[in-house]
Amino acid sequence: MKLIAFTGSLLIIVSSHSFLLRSYASFFSVNNYKKGADAILILGGSADTRAKKSIELLNYGYSTNILITQPAPPIKEYQKLWVSDFDNLKTILAFEKVKYKVVPSINGGAKSTFDEARDLLKYSEKYNLKRIIIVTDIFHTRRAKYAFDQVFKKSNCIIEIAGASNEIYDETNWWKTERGLNAYVSEIFKLTIYLISDNSLEGIKSE
Repeated sequence: MKLIAFTGSLLIIVSSHSFLLRSYASFFSVNNYKKGADAILILGGSADTRAKKSIELLNYGYSTNILITQPAPPIKEYQKLWVSDFDNLKTILAFEKVKYKVVPSINGGAKSTFDEARDLLKYSEKYNLKRIIIVTDIFHTRRAKYAFDQVFKKSNCIIEIAGASNEIYDETNWWKTERGLNAYVSEIFKLTIYLISDNSLEGIKSE
């Protein structure tokens, strides 16, 4: 009897694994943006996907201004050789003839999403920005929202989130590729660390 029950449970899990995996991935997805924002901020990392999404929003009238964050530099020995996501992002925006402004870092370059949020908070106060759309990879949107909500909770500036997709994996098939597995499996641990830490968290690479 126990064997039959176990076999039945196993069959249910196997037959519904796609639904469960899609449901798991959808938990991380946040999209709550609308037209008329003062600016679109492209978070550091994944320059191609985030630039593409941001330019799409720009072309459809969600904002007229693009901002990018200033990351921490690589170690000195390789600064002349290193081609970072930051450099790639600037190259893509120049190729697409999109004007942008760099949000200055207040701590020598952003090392985490919390750092990027703190940099943007100071920038938004200086230029009196009231609503900003944050663009990042779709799997990173919930964690990004949490970080920005924590930093901006006493600000009058409204933060909205837009998720950028890629051509390799999405919520429906992420478990079928190495990149998808790395993104979604690690994200639950990164989000957990953010939730149990305060907004002084540093050292987790922006992505």
